[in-house]
Amino acid sequence: MTSATAKKEERMAARREQILQAAIACFSRKGYHLTTMDDIVAESGMSKGSLYWHYKSKKDILISVAEWYFSQMMGEMMGMAQQAPTATDQIKMLLAFVVEMMGAEDALLNVFFDFYAETRHDDEVTDAVREVMMPFIDAIADIVAEGVASGEFRPVDARTVAVTFMAAGDGLFLYRAILTEQFDWRGVAEFFSEMFLASLAPEPGREPQP
Repeated sequence: MTSATAKKEERMAARREQILQAAIACFSRKGYHLTTMDDIVAESGMSKGSLYWHYKSKKDILISVAEWYFSQMMGEMMGMAQQAPTATDQIKMLLAFVVEMMGAEDALLNVFFDFYAETRHDDEVTDAVREVMMPFIDAIADIVAEGVASGEFRPVDARTVAVTFMAAGDGLFLYRAILTEQFDWRGVAEFFSEMFLASLAPEPGREPQP
């Protein structure tokens, strides 16, 4: 790849991210269905032609928002987990990440309620959800399987545990959005973390393998 080509791709990537950030702001403020492409154009400060050069429809933008965000989040989560020496510590790191997110104000979390809702009506969005979720499930399942093999965790089906982790996390974010001021959501997430780790506790008398 030449230097000129690399710079062109960097500019295009920056433009796409500019559009996605504008879309996130619009979707969070108005909701996916009430947001128009003109809204995203105005928010981004770009021309309509430039926006349509990168994305042909609002649905394309929604899917790209999900792909971009999950990629960023997975990189951050797994980067943290990989620094931990044991499977138990890796799961603790992932749970700590959930706790931190529960205490944060993230406009993008609001967007995902629209994103998930679209899976009921649109097969393309459903396929996109599966594509972005499966790497998370696989990565968490690998950690759990490692913990089972070492004796840190009791014998469990690793993929079942991974899906439970993902589903519970999404449920926490949904309930926080609905019952925002009525609970200490960081405390709720911390309690979930304790329960999750307790559910993986090894059987009495089984020593972890070195």
